[in-house]
Amino acid sequence: MTGSLSVIGCVGAILLAMSFSSLHATETGLDYNWITKEIRKEPYASGLHFIGFGHRFIRFPNTFQNLQYSTSHHDLLHTRTSDGLPLTLGVSFQYTLILSRVYDLYINFENNYESVLFNVAAHIIANTASNYSAYNFFNDKQTIAYSMQRELNDYLPERLFVTVEALQILLVELPRQFEDAILESIAVKQNITRTEKTKANMMVAFQTQIMASQQQANQTIAIAEGQAKKILAEQGARAKVVSQNLETQSASYQKIKKALRFGDEDLMEYVWWDTLAENQETSNFVVGMNPNAFVAT
Repeated sequence: MTGSLSVIGCVGAILLAMSFSSLHATETGLDYNWITKEIRKEPYASGLHFIGFGHRFIRFPNTFQNLQYSTSHHDLLHTRTSDGLPLTLGVSFQYTLILSRVYDLYINFENNYESVLFNVAAHIIANTASNYSAYNFFNDKQTIAYSMQRELNDYLPERLFVTVEALQILLVELPRQFEDAILESIAVKQNITRTEKTKANMMVAFQTQIMASQQQANQTIAIAEGQAKKILAEQGARAKVVSQNLETQSASYQKIKKALRFGDEDLMEYVWWDTLAENQETSNFVVGMNPNAFVAT
C-alpha cells in the first residue's frame, strides 16, 4: 500500500512538473492542447506558466525579425523601372509580429508564415519599384525605400499580421550603359555646380574689391577736399592780412599826405624812401636816381 502511494506521488509530481512551461523573454506563446488538439486564443507573455498536463506552447518571436533579399542568399529581386529598364534589387526589412494576432497567424499559416511573408513581400516590393524611373533609383533611394515600407504596411498587418518597422535598399543594378550615362551626367552636374560656386566666389571677391576701391576713392576725395579747404582757408587768411595791411598803409599814407600837404609825386617819393628804410639791410641804394623814374619802370 505504501509502495502504491509512493508511485502515485511520484507520478503526480511528474504530471505537475509537466503542467508547467516557460517562455523566454524574447518569446510569446499560444497554449496548445495536444490531447484535444485545441489552441487557446489568448497569447502568453514571457515567464513560467501553469498550462496543465498535455499542453505545450507554440512559440513566436516578440522581437524585431529581419528578412533580406541579397546576393548571399541568392534571392535578389528582378523587376523593371517605370521607363522599362531591367532592374535588380537587394532589399532588407525588419518586421515584428502583431502579438495580439498570433492566433490568427497560426490558424492561417501554421509555421509557414515566414515563407509566405517572403513571397508576398517580394511581390509588393517589385511592384512598388516599377513605379519609379532608373534616374530615381540613382538620386532618391530613400524615398523609394519609404514608399516600399508604406506599401508593405498597407497590406501585411491585416493579412499576414506583421508590421514592417524599417526597410533598406541594399543594392541597385541597372544596365551598364545607363549607369555610365548617369555617372557622366552626375559628373557634368558636379562640374556645373563647382563652376557656379567658383563664379559666385569670384563675384563676391570682385564686389569686395569694388567696395574697397570705392572706399579708397572716397577717402582720397575726402583728403583732397580737406587739403583744398585748408589751402583756401590759409590763402584766404593771408589775403585778408595783406588786404588789411594795405588798407592800413594806405590810410596811414593818406594821413601823412594830408598832414604834410604832399602832392602825388611827393607822396610816391616818401613811400620809396620809407620802403628802403624798412628794408635797409637787404636794399641797395642807387645814388642820384629819381625815385619817380624807378617806380615808373
